[in-house]
Amino acid sequence: MKAAVLMGPSEIVYQEVPDPICPEDGIIMEIEACGICGSDLRTYEGGSSNKVYPSIIGHEFSGVIVESKNDTYKIGMALTVAPMIPCGECWFCKRGIQNLCENMREIGLATGIPGGFAELIALSGDVLKKGCINIIGEGVDHIHAVISETASSVLSAHENAELVMEDLVVIIGSGTIGLLHSEIAQLRGAKETMVVEMNPEKVELAKSQGFKGIYNYSSSSEELKALIMEKTEGRGADVVICACPAGQAQSDAIQLVRKRGKVIFFGGIAKGVYPPIDTNRIHYNEITIYGASAYTPMINKKAYELISTGRVHAEKYITHKYHLKDLAVAFKDMKDGKMIKGVTIPK
Repeated sequence: MKAAVLMGPSEIVYQEVPDPICPEDGIIMEIEACGICGSDLRTYEGGSSNKVYPSIIGHEFSGVIVESKNDTYKIGMALTVAPMIPCGECWFCKRGIQNLCENMREIGLATGIPGGFAELIALSGDVLKKGCINIIGEGVDHIHAVISETASSVLSAHENAELVMEDLVVIIGSGTIGLLHSEIAQLRGAKETMVVEMNPEKVELAKSQGFKGIYNYSSSSEELKALIMEKTEGRGADVVICACPAGQAQSDAIQLVRKRGKVIFFGGIAKGVYPPIDTNRIHYNEITIYGASAYTPMINKKAYELISTGRVHAEKYITHKYHLKDLAVAFKDMKDGKMIKGVTIPK
């Protein structure tokens, strides 16, 4: 089969590799689409702390089973697969917090389990049993289904922070994650969402895809703060979500939120780059800070249902499609801010 193989930092080679062998109680899946994520870009550039070379990355994928030794998953079934494989045995897993599993394995993140930037992938019975697997129903676009992986992380953050109907939610960043935060907040009944984006080209791209409530400000802008105060009679936003890997956004979020408001740190920032945080403001204003990382298999199933029923409009997010051989071009386009969500199509 053909695959895009990560050979080292910023070095990816489209080449012939051996076909995977079907595991006992496992399957072989023909990949139809694999989403391109910011974490893939970091791994591609050498930022993964657990990287293994050479490796096949890609962790948001869908496809069709072409070989099976599993009684549940038959040849011809279409699946969407997310990378998280919790152990099911640790303290966190036994309490339903599988996203914080102490023995987590992940598909397609350069940690040893080959991912979706290839024509075929093997999934073991253990992955099928413990992982995040959804059977794609009839009438659901298999390419759109890959959005369910990103939507899982977003939905998990919203459920943990318990956003409510009266909330004004400000989201910093207009990538796939930021726009999903806006759409899911609206689904959950938020009074209003504001997506803040400092790159004017990304603002126009989001608007051209039909997204509303997009504002061209940096998170530090005094005009933004004034607008939020005007909308809230001087209180500040009820919830501020940092949907970008920027320490400055995390610092600014604390200045934009009201007393007893909520801030969600969603995007990870570079190691060793610690933003200045106004802890006095957190203390005296009783602000709650939430970390948000990954999701459980149950949340992944809920997110897929949002996609499959059309409550989240996956087609609005996928702005670019690439042949697998052009993955390096796709990473450059992502870094340049030219896409909302890109996907690779192996054939």
